[in-house]
Amino acid sequence: MSAHSATIREAEDAIKRRFAADGFCGTLEYDPDKVIETDRWWYIPYCWIGCNGFIVNKDDLYVNWLGSAIGRDLSFWGHDRGIYHALVDFTFADDTDTGLVAALLSRFKHMNPDEAGESPEEPEWYGKSEIQAALSDSFPTFSRQFVWYALPELKDACEKNGLQFSSVLSKEGW
Repeated sequence: MSAHSATIREAEDAIKRRFAADGFCGTLEYDPDKVIETDRWWYIPYCWIGCNGFIVNKDDLYVNWLGSAIGRDLSFWGHDRGIYHALVDFTFADDTDTGLVAALLSRFKHMNPDEAGESPEEPEWYGKSEIQAALSDSFPTFSRQFVWYALPELKDACEKNGLQFSSVLSKEGW
């Protein structure tokens, strides 16, 4: 993107490009009075069954297409911390209790290769038997994880246990 500040029209165009890339045939219609703007992003309230709108970053026009399973305010909390409805590279602080990490991993989906070295086509939940190996192999950084559904537990762990982490979009999609 150029050095100028993105506009809401550019955000709309980014959503339309996302529609096209995903083969979605819907029309972008929303109530402009319900748009939420921060210094970093816009929330576009395009809501229907299975969709809770979009958050569009101002700096790169990345479109975070929100599912309906997570509420809007929790979606904002996650987005502000680099957690997207997409694959992320998630890094726990080095001093994080591994018991807490294990509990949180049970709410993550991964793209880890199987014994034959094949990655799944879609993110898969960690099985109980996989968590200890994942801790040994990957702690503190878990690459190509889908952590969106762990947002309630992550926020709770931040508030109650002082959890610290970083999260960035994974360079590799699924």
